[in-house]
Amino acid sequence: MSAFHTKTIASVLEPVAQQVSHLVVLYEAGQQGQAMPDLVDNIQLVLTCVSNLATVAESTAKQSNDATFIRDFPSAMDAVNNSSTALNEAVLELRTDPYSSKGRRKLITGAKGILTGTCDLLLMYDESEVRKIVKNCEAVRSYFPVCLEVGTLEDLSFYIKNLTPGLTQVCKAVKNRADELLHKPYADILRRETEQLKKFAPMLIGASKSLINAQGNEELTNAAHQNLDTTIEKMNASMKEIIRVLLMKDPDYGKKIIADFHPLALAKDAVMADCNRVRDWLKHGKLTDAEGLKCATELISAGKELAAGVSGPKGEEIGEVVKAIDGIVNDLKNLGDAGSETDKAALKKALLENVEKLDTLVKNTDVLASTPSGAVSRRIEDAKRWAKSGDNLSSETNANFSDLLTTSRAVAKATSGKEGAMIEKSIDKIEELLQEAGRLELEIGNNKGKADNRARILAWLAQLNNQVKMADEKNILPSEVVNAGVGQLSEWAKDSPAVSDANAHHAYNKVLEVSKAVSEGLSKAERDQVEGLIAEVGEAMESYQAVIQGPTPTHAAIKKSQATLLQAVHKIGTVLEKADMTGDNAAENVTTGVERVCDLVDANKVGASPKVEQSIRQTVDKVAAIGKAVAHHNPGPEGDRINELCDNVKHYISQRTWVINNPEKVTPEMVAANSANIKDALRELESKITAVEQDRDEGTELVSAVSAAQQWASTGKGGDAQGTTAVGKVISQSRYLARGLNTRDKREIFDLCQELEDLIDEYNRAPEGRKRALRSQIADKMNAVKQAARKANTSAVPGTETAGGLPECSEIIDEWLDRDEPIRSKAGERAVEDVIDMAAALAKNIGGPVGEAIKAQTEKVAKLLRHLQDVIDDPKSTPEQKRAAQAELKEAITELKKACNDHLASKVVDTYVDITGPIMELQAAALAPLAPPEKAVKFNAKAADFSLHAEQLCRVAEVATDVGCDEDPHRHDNIKLSIEALRDATPMVVYSAKTLSLNPDSESAKENFDLVKQQWVTEAVRLRTDVDKCVKPTDFLVESERKCKEEGEAAKALMKTSPKEAVVKVAMVQKITNRVLEVTDAELENLGDCEFRVKLVNHRANLQHAIQHAGQATNEHIKGQATDPAAFDKSITEVHMNISYIKEEMVGFYLPLPPLPELIPPPIVEEEEEKPPARPPVPVDSDEEEDAFDASAPAPDPVEAPIEEFGYSALIRHAAFKLRQETAKYIEEDNDMIAAARKIAQKFQQMAKYTKGRREMLELGATEEKSEFSSMTDMIKTCKEIIALTKNIQKHAAMISKNCPDKRLVMSLANSMEPIGMLSQQLNIIASVKASASGKYNEAAEVEADEMLTINAQNLMKSVRDTVRASESCSVKMLSNPAANNLQFRRKR
Repeated sequence: MSAFHTKTIASVLEPVAQQVSHLVVLYEAGQQGQAMPDLVDNIQLVLTCVSNLATVAESTAKQSNDATFIRDFPSAMDAVNNSSTALNEAVLELRTDPYSSKGRRKLITGAKGILTGTCDLLLMYDESEVRKIVKNCEAVRSYFPVCLEVGTLEDLSFYIKNLTPGLTQVCKAVKNRADELLHKPYADILRRETEQLKKFAPMLIGASKSLINAQGNEELTNAAHQNLDTTIEKMNASMKEIIRVLLMKDPDYGKKIIADFHPLALAKDAVMADCNRVRDWLKHGKLTDAEGLKCATELISAGKELAAGVSGPKGEEIGEVVKAIDGIVNDLKNLGDAGSETDKAALKKALLENVEKLDTLVKNTDVLASTPSGAVSRRIEDAKRWAKSGDNLSSETNANFSDLLTTSRAVAKATSGKEGAMIEKSIDKIEELLQEAGRLELEIGNNKGKADNRARILAWLAQLNNQVKMADEKNILPSEVVNAGVGQLSEWAKDSPAVSDANAHHAYNKVLEVSKAVSEGLSKAERDQVEGLIAEVGEAMESYQAVIQGPTPTHAAIKKSQATLLQAVHKIGTVLEKADMTGDNAAENVTTGVERVCDLVDANKVGASPKVEQSIRQTVDKVAAIGKAVAHHNPGPEGDRINELCDNVKHYISQRTWVINNPEKVTPEMVAANSANIKDALRELESKITAVEQDRDEGTELVSAVSAAQQWASTGKGGDAQGTTAVGKVISQSRYLARGLNTRDKREIFDLCQELEDLIDEYNRAPEGRKRALRSQIADKMNAVKQAARKANTSAVPGTETAGGLPECSEIIDEWLDRDEPIRSKAGERAVEDVIDMAAALAKNIGGPVGEAIKAQTEKVAKLLRHLQDVIDDPKSTPEQKRAAQAELKEAITELKKACNDHLASKVVDTYVDITGPIMELQAAALAPLAPPEKAVKFNAKAADFSLHAEQLCRVAEVATDVGCDEDPHRHDNIKLSIEALRDATPMVVYSAKTLSLNPDSESAKENFDLVKQQWVTEAVRLRTDVDKCVKPTDFLVESERKCKEEGEAAKALMKTSPKEAVVKVAMVQKITNRVLEVTDAELENLGDCEFRVKLVNHRANLQHAIQHAGQATNEHIKGQATDPAAFDKSITEVHMNISYIKEEMVGFYLPLPPLPELIPPPIVEEEEEKPPARPPVPVDSDEEEDAFDASAPAPDPVEAPIEEFGYSALIRHAAFKLRQETAKYIEEDNDMIAAARKIAQKFQQMAKYTKGRREMLELGATEEKSEFSSMTDMIKTCKEIIALTKNIQKHAAMISKNCPDKRLVMSLANSMEPIGMLSQQLNIIASVKASASGKYNEAAEVEADEMLTINAQNLMKSVRDTVRASESCSVKMLSNPAANNLQFRRKR
């Protein structure tokens, strides 16, 4: 979520941001030599706002019980107060001297501090409020299972009285939070889940009643228990989803916490803690000499470990000081009690001086700079200084680059998966650019080429720096992080003076934070286990707090509570360690361990540090344990060799221990041989495990595993044992792929794998009649796993994200295949593959000959895609061959999309013709008398039919979301939520129906079933309504007419031979007619007063009369009362004809309009007139110039070089290009919206020139329009102009929306226009943040501001583009009323 994700935060920050922007403008004016005006009034306004905020914040802090808020508030408040003081001082200095540079610096520093401090305060308060809601949610959620203990109606009444207030309060708080959020998808999820909770509450009560009434009947009790368990599970799921959205965090949240527990960071903490203890001994006499010497010995050990880990001069300096301390401590020990007090005092004084020196040295040492990422960062800074200096490549520079690339390659080698490959790619690109730089230095006068080369090098260096940092963080195992905290708590429990209560509490909080962050990426079972252990740790800490805060805490009670806490925390470390050692993550963890051991062996003398030796032994034990686990899962020669290597490594470590204990018996050659043996064995073990793991290649192996399992799932061939084994391989492969993904994608895949495992368990227990349906569900779930894995793997690379539905994919494909010069495009190829997957899913859903035909078309497209890739990659291919392959692929995709749209309508008509029939049949089967023995068989059959029907509704809806014509993202989200809700409600219907079937006379069972049925029907109707909007009304009516004609002709034929079967066909005709009436009603709702509406109303009335007449004619014919033998046939034909009339009327209305209205005169041929002289450009406002823009040119591919070379600038320019491309389709005359949208694109193109990377290129001497955008004042001014232009677009869109007769298009326009206001408000704040953050000494803050600006620009321009398209669609509907349409959308010829 962004920093201003609520309406309150945005409303408070906006006026502050405006004042800060004004101060930035004045500051830059002063930098140019202008006198600063008197700012007393401006500053007083800012300080008054801040003072009011501070007063409210202080009052809130006094009343708050939130420990986190109380802890963090003072520092944030101090920062705001300091900034206010700086502003006051700046005003006084500038009043005395309007040209004071010191005053200007204080002014901008104070302004920045006010803005960031205010934002921090608001976020603290907001997070505190969220924690309060979450606490209430957890309390209510923990009360749900209590209903399982309810045994009487009196108990139930008491339970309801306790539950209702809390649930009501939570729902109200969550609803208010949803209203406060600016991010609509999050707000929609909160509202939807809150409504679900409200609906589930009466179902929970009904299920509890049924369980109470079922007492005494074992079968009935089991069914009622299942019903109640399912209800509680769904309520728990809704509450968990609410909590998840409320606590929505940065996906890298866990990595930031883990960085605090980096081994070097822990070593630094240990040295500083030991320094404090030694200081207490020497300075304050708090320890005896024996205790002090022991602490000093521990300090020496920790200092050596830290010195070994910190590279460069810093590490050497730390080592020298530790060596001096070691010598002094040895002298003190040698003196003993016999030494004089004078000698002891002198040594203690020298020791204190060295300890103070070490403490200062360690405090000022960035230990993480000694990690691989730190080493790379240092060399990158040197490389950046060279790139900005403009100097030629020297031997020193070349050496620095050589060290940089060598270190980076070592990191890439130690980093598995895509991260390592991306680092290698960056290294290769930098090497290529350095070679180009060498060639350019030989050229004379090519300054622009040199500047461009340096700018690209700078961009690639920044990318390499980020990649190495991420890889370094990835190489820390979660279990090591947690176990480090466990170690600190263990020392605290032993009353060690090294760990105070404050340190222990800090370690406790960090362990919980890391565990929560890491648990997000675990499987469902592991995650539930960790969550349970976290709750257990929380209870243990509360127990400990209760003991120490009690009236008379005893030592025994304190120790007992500490032991309980320590045991609970240790369990978490054990679970995470087990997760680290699974085969799915083996190669990555082994590589991490091997690199660590080899580094320690190389950097330390044998036996020099006990802690180093202990670390080597522990890491080797862990690597060997992982190797044993991999060998166990891979029997055969490879597994045997891995086992042998594990034993060899442990043997060599034992030899190392012997060497340490027997120094007099060993030679240097023996020590060197032992170290070499350890490293060689570890390297071979690493390569073997990596080879075993890489046998499961990403993507291809998963696809082949899914294909093998799908064959069994679709046909059952091969037997259940072989099939379930194949599915198990799919699960294993998917989890293997998920281990290297981000938390959100990892969690999604793990959850799908868990669901797949649950289905397999259910399949193994199910009777034969149920297995076929379960195999179908297993096949669908495997497809979902495969899609999630593919999506997650591609989303890790910028620009290769899954495009979305068929319309979104089509747009990307058209951009790619419309290029004059065919090229490879990751985004375009990804979109084609997505279209193939969507079409394949539709083909599977349709089945039969039609499905096979679509499947054949998908195979053709896949073949042509591979052919185009091969042709483009072949250097011998001619441009004509490439264009021919490109055109062939585009034609095949067009045919495939048409087939998908045509057959989707047919599938929707067939599937949704009767959504409530199966549930009504299930209800009838449940209410049947108990006496017939076959009741159970019939009920089970109806239950299976109902479940299959519900699943079919969901599957067709999923396909409609992808393949359908509706591009509204909100509706797509609604469909996905409805699918989830329908799938949740289906088992509840089955279980409540089963309870009713065993006790059909129970009123409570009937009430419960009616509640659940109503919920299911509501969701099904909502789903059907949204799915209908994914299909064109004309396509729907064409398919409905066809199906009605088929059923009608069959009814006519059967009425002569089998009247009962004819009645079934007539019923189907009635259902089809009802669906046509529903679609017609939906269309009428979107229409204003017009001739088409009048005709449609008449045809609808005729159709309704015709179907009623058909029903009467059927009854008369069956009863033999028909006066006219042909009356039945005529009535069926009449129904069909009226549907045909509606179809023809709607098809005629929706015929595509000509590209230009007839009122527009033909364009004047410019060649026939004498051209006037060219008008010179207006120097004042360059935006009014019509710049040269090729509308036919496709947008640059965001996956290709521009983004990687110029970072955020390329992303903004790419979005601006697409907006310009959209506006270039229209004539700007008489259309202020198009003119405003074009100007917005131009303004953002200017802003892109001031983001980091692009700006560096300009600073290096490039001449590309540097004068257009050269200061923060320009940026602030441009942002204000963009905001004014967006308001103009909103105004015109609102007028169109008011006058458009089509409500569906009005809703689409409203959805497109809605985000513009929020994004404009955010842009205003971001501009102030970026303006105050700019400067050579604030690079991190500036990069963060660039990122926020880029995301905002992309979203804002996309919303403007969507608004322009939606406005054009509305204006087409307004052609019949030109007076209401103030904008003319005329497309260029």
